[in-house]
Amino acid sequence: LLNKEFGTRLTNQDVHITDPFTGTGTFITRLLQSGLIKKDDLKRKYQKEIHCNEIVLLAYYIADVNIESVYHELNDSNEYLPYNGICLTDTFQSAEFKDGTQGEAMLDDYFADNYKELQKQRKIPVRVVIGNPPYSVGQKKANDNAQNLKYPVLDARIEDTYAKHSAAGLKKSYYNSYVKAFRWASDKIAKNKEGG
Repeated sequence: LLNKEFGTRLTNQDVHITDPFTGTGTFITRLLQSGLIKKDDLKRKYQKEIHCNEIVLLAYYIADVNIESVYHELNDSNEYLPYNGICLTDTFQSAEFKDGTQGEAMLDDYFADNYKELQKQRKIPVRVVIGNPPYSVGQKKANDNAQNLKYPVLDARIEDTYAKHSAAGLKKSYYNSYVKAFRWASDKIAKNKEGG
């Protein structure tokens, strides 16, 4: 599809790929193993053009180990290269921060390398978003403690697009995490397409 519609391939230089909800890194490891990335391009992709985020600490570490392991299995070199393209972050929340906010200052102080990668991810021209979006419709009862978090910037985008153009009477379902993931991905690709 990327080749047919856009005249490029996953293996090409400057085709950045992201998995914003990577879990244990399954989609990225399968991408590396798929053969869609040429052996000559593998090191460049691994080091500079494949990015991912995870919010759960254990899954973050497992994803990092899985991605590194698969890369080193595929790479003929004995040189160890850490995978630096993963961020420990809430993808939705990271899109809410504005430069210089208190939240970002805290991230910079405590997780300097993570913060630098997150800043880099914001600027890269993402062409492909892969993965499995999270799904939560929120709590069913008051005691469930499973309420969806509020993301004012992302929620406003949903209001201005999906909800605005819908004839549905009940629009609450537009604000579940699955829909938010599609809105985030669409905005990320559109933003980079426009150069913003």
